[in-house]
Amino acid sequence: MYKISFFFVLILLVASFFSCNSNKKSIFNAENDPIYGIASVQILNPYSNDTLMVFLEDYIPDFSGIDSIIWNAGEYEIKDNILLIKENKLNPLSIINIYKGNDIYSIICKTLFKEEVNLEFVPPVTKTYSTVQIAGDFNSWSPQTAAMIFDGSKWYYKLNLDPGVYQYQLVCDGKWINNPNSTDTVPNGIGGYNTALRVAGTCSYDNLFIDTKSFDDESINLEFSDVPDVLLALWQNQLMPIDLKNFKDFVYKIEIPREAKKLEYSYIRVYASKDKCFYNDVLIPLHFGKVITDTKSLPREDKHTNILYSVLVDRFCNGRYDNDAPLKDPRVEPRANFNGGDLAGIIKQLNSGYFENLGISCLWISPIFRNPDEAYKEFPAPNRFYSGYHGYWPISLTEIDPRFGTEKEFKDLVNLAHDNQINVILDFVANHVHEKNPLYRNNPDWATPLNLPDGRKNIRIWEEYRLTTWFDTFLPSWNFEIPEVTDTISNLAIYWLNKYNLDGFRHDATKHIPEVFWRTLTRKIKTNFPEKSIYQIGETFGSRELIGRYVGSGMLDGQFDFNLYFDARNAFANENSDMQTLTASLYASLNQYGFNHLMGNITGNHDLIRFITYADGGVLPREDDKEAGWKRQIVTKNIKSYQKLRNLFCFIMTIPGVPCIYYGDEIGLPGAGDPDNRRMMIFEELNENQLQTKNIVSRLISIRKNNIEFIYGTTRILESRKGVLVFKRRFFDKESFILINQKNETESILIKKNYIKNLDNYVIQFGSSVKNTADDFVFVLKPYSFEIITKKR
Repeated sequence: MYKISFFFVLILLVASFFSCNSNKKSIFNAENDPIYGIASVQILNPYSNDTLMVFLEDYIPDFSGIDSIIWNAGEYEIKDNILLIKENKLNPLSIINIYKGNDIYSIICKTLFKEEVNLEFVPPVTKTYSTVQIAGDFNSWSPQTAAMIFDGSKWYYKLNLDPGVYQYQLVCDGKWINNPNSTDTVPNGIGGYNTALRVAGTCSYDNLFIDTKSFDDESINLEFSDVPDVLLALWQNQLMPIDLKNFKDFVYKIEIPREAKKLEYSYIRVYASKDKCFYNDVLIPLHFGKVITDTKSLPREDKHTNILYSVLVDRFCNGRYDNDAPLKDPRVEPRANFNGGDLAGIIKQLNSGYFENLGISCLWISPIFRNPDEAYKEFPAPNRFYSGYHGYWPISLTEIDPRFGTEKEFKDLVNLAHDNQINVILDFVANHVHEKNPLYRNNPDWATPLNLPDGRKNIRIWEEYRLTTWFDTFLPSWNFEIPEVTDTISNLAIYWLNKYNLDGFRHDATKHIPEVFWRTLTRKIKTNFPEKSIYQIGETFGSRELIGRYVGSGMLDGQFDFNLYFDARNAFANENSDMQTLTASLYASLNQYGFNHLMGNITGNHDLIRFITYADGGVLPREDDKEAGWKRQIVTKNIKSYQKLRNLFCFIMTIPGVPCIYYGDEIGLPGAGDPDNRRMMIFEELNENQLQTKNIVSRLISIRKNNIEFIYGTTRILESRKGVLVFKRRFFDKESFILINQKNETESILIKKNYIKNLDNYVIQFGSSVKNTADDFVFVLKPYSFEIITKKR
């Protein structure tokens, strides 16, 4: 344990850097790198009440041969391979340098500055309250964490928030209400409204940005909106020499290390800041030292190329009928029973070319663990009986349920998918098991308590008891604070990767599992599969800060970005939506996760009302979406709902991140809440709107897969207003413009000629008409439509 002053560190870093360059030796040596893969950016939260910690084992599996580790931005100590920050100088960008022999390897740290917000509530003179709390998406809707203070005339509470638009309600003596002092409300997604809190920022990615300008075999030119205070460039995990005096007309030239020619694939990364504001980060893939501009040069193992397709096995396709075994229990209605989908059905669709024709590059398979043969009553009212058709009630964590298939069929499925250049990830259930699982029966003390001290059952208390709550009375949650539990369950995950040659996992209920489990599992994956690309994506409903805590080098590659999805759903399901709210949400995600993240951008999932039904008004305002599906047959009545769905697909397929299609969304399959959103997939006798939607989705995927700017390009919003969104993706000379009209009328959208000088060099992918004026190209978009303009190759 030791402490080092900031000024000593700065002198040591400078001296080390120049000593490495004094003999003109190369400063790059990827072979000696102790960091596993490309080090993720370490997010530092200066507003946390807890000690800021960097878990160095997240980055470094083996500390042998490491001479020292130094952070350059304040006082710290290292204890048990954890860097404990004692004093943070609040540098926007800082560096942790790892010294190993003559080489230096670096981890970039980013301090996220927030805006101070004073939220006030003046109650009516006729009302007095004993307690007023705040519940919003900034505190995972947990009122107990935000008690307001009364000063005699008003209630107030101070928050530190990132710029963006937040939803909240007040909880006054236990009653949830919107803030009567505000008229700014937004749809809450379940037929009602929440109060909107709009937080303006002092920084803007519209004003501070980096663009990839040009390159040759030896160097890369980056264009900046302004000269930054700090510029950091890395090849792999090693800092590249930077001198801000070398800027010429806001362009900076970076030399490609000659060592890059030795590696088949490597990366150059760029980060910059000015004052306390950040520029967009840049990620540039190299193939034997040359910039990749053709997506065909990207391997299947490149996680950034993933386009996920979520398959709920029981509801996708019945490939063979001899393993059909629905429960013979009159209490279980057909929609809550096994419907016959199986692994053979997925194999059938692989052989038919369904996924290949759609353009899918990664299948997310729902859990296929053995589930019980009996029905169980759901704890919440109305206490219906269900089967384990979904796979989330495992009575075994090693056996495949015979109703889904066999070990051979799953191996055949994975091999066939790989032959078709499609990855396969499995939904792994780590949080809980069924009470009949032998592992639980033999170790009941490995579970968290079901009965709370106050007499309540610890069931679905999602936030207050986030790390211990049970999903139901028959689904005990594991206590991962017990080392044997963490070790056993993580070993079972490794078992599935080993036995079936999987490409990764979708992890259920991520936020309900302590971080120690995710660190243990990821460390085992790095140790057991050092040469394989394993993609891990989690499921967490909560604030971006909470979601981001589970993403990074020692944790998961990404999580589903539910915050962005809910804002996108509101934007594209409604008419003439405020696209500035969606833009703020997009920037908030990019600020938290980076501009080249691996977060999942979903069209929907198995827990949510189908987007097309939401857009169609198939569920009434304030109606329980689950009960709606039980009460009546939900159908799509309005053609515009298909058009709105296509606009959502356009957005999902053209922004940074990993697109994820929930099965059936590509044809506009309707559905209210669970289980109505889990209908059997249909492949034949599609109506005209379904066929058209499927063809457009396939076209969108093809455009994304064949244009590298959608995978590695920079992102700039050009216009954001009521009903209209325009943005640009660029990767050197490859660029595309995305135009979305969310109005119920034809709209003319302008692109300045300083962006597109010669339209003959571009392809108007979806055939919108265009007018040529003196200063602009005017694209005429039909109601609820989009256009993508790509540069000719």
